[in-house]
Amino acid sequence: MSGPDLLCLFPNNRPRAYGALGAAFAGISVPVQAGLTAAFARRAGLSVAVLDADAENLSPEESAERAARGRPGLVVLSTDSLNSGDVTKMAAASDTLKALRRAAPGLPVALEGVVPSAYPERMLREEGADFAVQGEAFQQVVDLALAVKSGKPRPEVPVPGLWWLEGDRLVSGSRPPLVKDPDSLPFVAWDLLPMDKYRAHAWHCFDDLTRRQPYASIYTNLGCPYTCTFCNVNVVQGKANFRPRTPENVLEEIDLLVRKYGIRNLRIVDNVFTVRPDLCEKLCDLIAARGYDLNLWVYARVETVKTPELLRKMRKAGIRWIAYGIEAASERVRDAVDKGSSAAVIDRAIEMTRQAGIHIVGNFIFGLPEDDAASMRQTLDMAKGYNFEYANFYAAMAYPGTELHEFAKREGIRLPETWGGYGQYSEDALPMSTRHLTPAEVLRFRDEAFVEYNTNPRYLEMMRRDFGQPVVDFIGELLKVKLRRKLLEAV
Repeated sequence: MSGPDLLCLFPNNRPRAYGALGAAFAGISVPVQAGLTAAFARRAGLSVAVLDADAENLSPEESAERAARGRPGLVVLSTDSLNSGDVTKMAAASDTLKALRRAAPGLPVALEGVVPSAYPERMLREEGADFAVQGEAFQQVVDLALAVKSGKPRPEVPVPGLWWLEGDRLVSGSRPPLVKDPDSLPFVAWDLLPMDKYRAHAWHCFDDLTRRQPYASIYTNLGCPYTCTFCNVNVVQGKANFRPRTPENVLEEIDLLVRKYGIRNLRIVDNVFTVRPDLCEKLCDLIAARGYDLNLWVYARVETVKTPELLRKMRKAGIRWIAYGIEAASERVRDAVDKGSSAAVIDRAIEMTRQAGIHIVGNFIFGLPEDDAASMRQTLDMAKGYNFEYANFYAAMAYPGTELHEFAKREGIRLPETWGGYGQYSEDALPMSTRHLTPAEVLRFRDEAFVEYNTNPRYLEMMRRDFGQPVVDFIGELLKVKLRRKLLEAV
């Protein structure tokens, strides 16, 4: 008996991406892109299954064995979620592809995501994929699956966004058009996902650490209109862009998640939720009218948060956390990566957010091209001064497909030799060097900064006051987890 026409496989990279943090501390997020691809293909008349190896914590070998038993016509390995630039997922996809070759020789496999979109030929010649999907993985996956279902090894003519090899000859279509109207896409195929496996990030549930499940993710817009040189979220689309869903369409999917799956914790995966304040306000009004007890978090840029009224409506709708990408304290460092928000704009957004009763996650990057020891210290001091309820500290990585990656190649800056080297928490992590700092100096500062921030008495007192002793105890347990860093062991 044959299996589904299409298997959307989301590989497991938690051990590599999060190291020792992956087991209990890290969140387990919905693979939104894989769920959308599955829904799109099912609507086209294909039979579809989803294997979320990340949620089920399967090894590459276990994933391949499950896939082989299911006997699908085609496997699409999704290397990241929608609106994400997670290069570390490529390492898991590479390992899973090798395991699939052993477990199911001859099973056609396609790779999709940021890295395949940036380097489709490399996916074919070096990774050994049968197909590489460039762009948003919808129609090209359907065309490929239909060809395979009809008994053909591949489509008979080039397909926009689909790459393959015929012998040594590269076959590729033009770049596929963007989905103009996100409302035209189906909802994520929630019924095909292991909804009982997903888990919110711990900080997202600091109000109650016992309620990290159930959890889901949703999007309200596609793409990003900004061009930060360190970010690769627009690689899939090939250019800066912004395409919003209507608030009514988003609300309908939230209704489904709340009523059918009991979702309270919800992540909005938009790169910038607040690009269109008018749409944000309307959506928030619609959600608030439902009276749901939601715990949402969103990403925003400080310059897009302009009025207290917007933030009050966000809080009323259940948005309890905003993650702001502040990146660096020095305007010189920020300007060099096209992140030019002024100190006054940052201060104003933070003050308004706090007055609205919304918690803040501050995102900071150490080791950007203009960074030196003094500017990194300035960034850490800024973070401690703001005393956010949570802070993410990253080491600058020259992610494939970004301007920063091309800059690093031009300057002869050492880049990771494996996909795992781009993982922020992985033992193989290799940040960029700067004009003043080695990769080891950047990585050591990042790891020490995380400890310094989370042991700051002023921070711990705020957390005890706002969230209670259990959260302070949780932070203490988190700090006991020591990340292994080969780069630092070698110094």
